[in-house]
Amino acid sequence: MYFAVKDDFMIWQNFIDQTLKPIQVSDTISEIKLAFKASKFNHLPVFKKEVFKGSVHIDDLLDLEPTSSLSDFNYLLEVFYVESHKTNLDLIHEFANHQTNLLPILDQDKKYLGVIKLEDTLDLFGESPFVANEGEVMILRKEKSKFAFSEVAQLIETLNARVSGMYVSKLSEEFVEITVKVEHQGINEILQTFRRYEYQIVSEHPEDLFAEDLKEHSDYLNKYLDI
Repeated sequence: MYFAVKDDFMIWQNFIDQTLKPIQVSDTISEIKLAFKASKFNHLPVFKKEVFKGSVHIDDLLDLEPTSSLSDFNYLLEVFYVESHKTNLDLIHEFANHQTNLLPILDQDKKYLGVIKLEDTLDLFGESPFVANEGEVMILRKEKSKFAFSEVAQLIETLNARVSGMYVSKLSEEFVEITVKVEHQGINEILQTFRRYEYQIVSEHPEDLFAEDLKEHSDYLNKYLDI
């Protein structure tokens, strides 16, 4: 079964799963290995009675004595989780940060609610307008001191295009690199506009006439040098 949530919660909370059989710190290593074998997860949450204590990774059990108790190896427990009021991006961050495919979910009082699976989270992200809507994805780079999200949106909208979403995909002391998805009939006009405003186009686009023109000039120069 799935955990029932209030209608005003964000959609990922509808996928909190309570069906996973809990592991106790008193369980033996062989019992826990069997639990991993029956699942497809690299971490499993661990409890002391009904209190969440952390998660254990399957690889950390490999060389342990099968008849020993997990309580003898408390140092193996990794304490990470997501609180139920957090956002989809918080989930993605925690999955990546802990290299896991299963996240424990706690409420604001640190009471265990269940788990959410990486595959469910990716499915939800795939249904977002940024991923699901038709459009062209651009990667733009500009000096950090000259960058503004408002300018990016304004330039796109002045060309009667629509922004499906954008996010910072790379950041350094000098440059900001953003990924933008736009709905537009032709991308070339947008690309040329951004170049005029000192943006570098990092992504490649078949419709990019400027890039095609550079390629033709480069091919011509190479032929000339080969003469």
